Amino acid sequence: MHKYMIKDISYAYNAYTHCPFCGLQCGIEIIQTGKEFEIKPRNFPTNKGQICAKGWNAGTLINHPDRLLNPLIRFDKKEGFKISSWNTAIDLCAKKLSRIRAQWGNDSIFVYGSGSLSNEKAYLLGKFARIVLGTASIDYNGRYCMSSASKALEMALGIDRGLSFPIESIAQTDLLIVVGANPLETMPPLKSHIEELKKRGKIWVVIDPRFTLTAQHADIHLKIKPGSDHILANGLLWLLVHQNKIDWSYIRNNTTGFEEVLNNLYSFWPSQVEALTGISQDLLQKTAELLGSHSNIIILTGRGCEQQAHGVANVLSYINLSLALGLIGKPYCGFGTLTGQGNGQGAREMGLKSNQLPGCRSNWDFKDRNFIAKLWQIDQETLPLPGNTITEAIENSGKNGSIKAMIVMGANPLISSAHNSRLKALFSSLEFLVVCDSFLSETAAVADMVLPSALWAEETATVTNLEGRILLRPKILAAPTNVKTDLEIIHLLAEKLGFAQGFPPDPYSIFEEIRRATAGAPADYYGITYSRLAHGEELYWPCPSLLSQGQKELFLSKHFPTETGKARFYPVALQPLVEEPDSKYPFFLTTGRTLYHYQTAVQTRRLPKLHQKEPTPFIEMHASVGRQLGIKEGHYVKVETRRGVGYYKAKFSSKQRLDTLFVPFYPHEKAEANSLTLPNFDPLSYMPSFKLCAARIEAVSEPQQQFDNKKKDKQ
Repeated sequence: MHKYMIKDISYAYNAYTHCPFCGLQCGIEIIQTGKEFEIKPRNFPTNKGQICAKGWNAGTLINHPDRLLNPLIRFDKKEGFKISSWNTAIDLCAKKLSRIRAQWGNDSIFVYGSGSLSNEKAYLLGKFARIVLGTASIDYNGRYCMSSASKALEMALGIDRGLSFPIESIAQTDLLIVVGANPLETMPPLKSHIEELKKRGKIWVVIDPRFTLTAQHADIHLKIKPGSDHILANGLLWLLVHQNKIDWSYIRNNTTGFEEVLNNLYSFWPSQVEALTGISQDLLQKTAELLGSHSNIIILTGRGCEQQAHGVANVLSYINLSLALGLIGKPYCGFGTLTGQGNGQGAREMGLKSNQLPGCRSNWDFKDRNFIAKLWQIDQETLPLPGNTITEAIENSGKNGSIKAMIVMGANPLISSAHNSRLKALFSSLEFLVVCDSFLSETAAVADMVLPSALWAEETATVTNLEGRILLRPKILAAPTNVKTDLEIIHLLAEKLGFAQGFPPDPYSIFEEIRRATAGAPADYYGITYSRLAHGEELYWPCPSLLSQGQKELFLSKHFPTETGKARFYPVALQPLVEEPDSKYPFFLTTGRTLYHYQTAVQTRRLPKLHQKEPTPFIEMHASVGRQLGIKEGHYVKVETRRGVGYYKAKFSSKQRLDTLFVPFYPHEKAEANSLTLPNFDPLSYMPSFKLCAARIEAVSEPQQQFDNKKKDKQ
């Protein structure tokens, strides 16, 4: 039994909880010694007694000197922040929002959440946006993370759950295919499951343009040309069909649409695929033979193939491959996508996307809208229909200026948004920007108001990990005196705006409402309670009753929540790249996370041990490319695209693709990856093309020490 709580659900009698960072939600223990907090791993199914460098150091954030401890208000945009009382801040915030709404309409206020928010916070923020503000303009930073995979899962399988099987299945499969993901750096405890697979003598294949830490440990690395993920998947399916290695019985009984996929495959014969992907026909054949000769196979995708202007097509192509092999719904088999953020799975299920209501209900569907409207005691006609995504809001900002105010909770879009100069322009045009955060992020630094919020250890909450497993993170210690939880902030704002009921600051009450709001929905939480979680029950959604533990494995019945009850194939045609290298910009530039920093590094760059390991962003390139251009390893490199310039320290590798460069997307002085990236986005998911743009590089001409000194002077 877990040592969570016995009497008071708000406080823990010891410090057993879960890591605040990635979607694994590793089990940890916090040990307090004086004013210091030490983190230790505990044995939990996702991490098996391991945690990464970020998790080890998370306790340092609790009493960090950079914590925001009071509300901050910028009364004049030309002046700095002034410390404020909560009464003044909430009163001013409510007046500003009311005035803007009255002048410009409800939808002029954009509410932007985060995959770091708990289920309770995501639910209440979505409800606040729709009822109190009446705005259709709501989205979250998962738009930049999981949206392509989510859309593909909905289209093909009828339900959006990152993994349809428990993570332990990875150790028990016979062939693991990882596409565009680097889990050994971004979620290192996953290594324990892969090591078990390797001990059994099984095979691990990585598909990635980069020679990542993950690729280094794989049995086979398919070093594909950036943007060609779907071509490779179609090419492998072409070979499997021609060798009669697909599961015709599964396809006939459990799927629809395969004939269209077959008709589409004529363009993907081996020599064509070799030319378009850079993978030799011999290696293609070897990979196809592995797929055709193993009965237990798991295919996992990550942001590498998803954060593209054709990310949905990429994911669908690998789902097609999984369905053709009959993998989905078999034990130790299946297709999955690795959820990056701590509650990236749960936040979108709670209604942080404008087209989605709690429980993954559709905001277009009359029955779903009526159900939620009745629960919230409003007329369905007053419930806003889906509005623009954050991608569309930025895209349209220069055209009509329809967004006049933004509420940002737990996110840093100024750094995480593609081609972020456009968002900077939008922010400068806003009449009011309010940010809720624990630290002064780049987004908070340009806000009109910053409201200090509690950290994960200072509040009780539930989160949903990448498996669809619901976890209880108990309150371990009190927040600083003048810091409030996000739930308390939403409650105070709702009350000031005339909604005294329906927005309690108590997480237990909110979760009880979540149970009712999701009952009967695809992501059904009705059977999950704080009490069951506190007693250590292993619970997954959908969990429709108190007698159920939920579905640890989806699709074992081979029934899919689609109109036909069958999974759907979608033909994926050749997808042209928005921007390809040319004589002026001869390299592909791609971005991502690293071992020592998480997301935009608002928190991890403040951890001394992590900062010492990686104090500045780097640019990774093939060693021969660096030498040819006169670049010295460890020295600064000027990186330029058609949108901007950045300066990064060179990092060499002898096994990278010659045409591919990589930079982390966390910022530093003169280094913002998303000042370089493309704004073009996937038409179905609205995912920007973070992973693909054309770039050029050159050595910085002035001496290294002189360049470093200039940077220090400006800081």
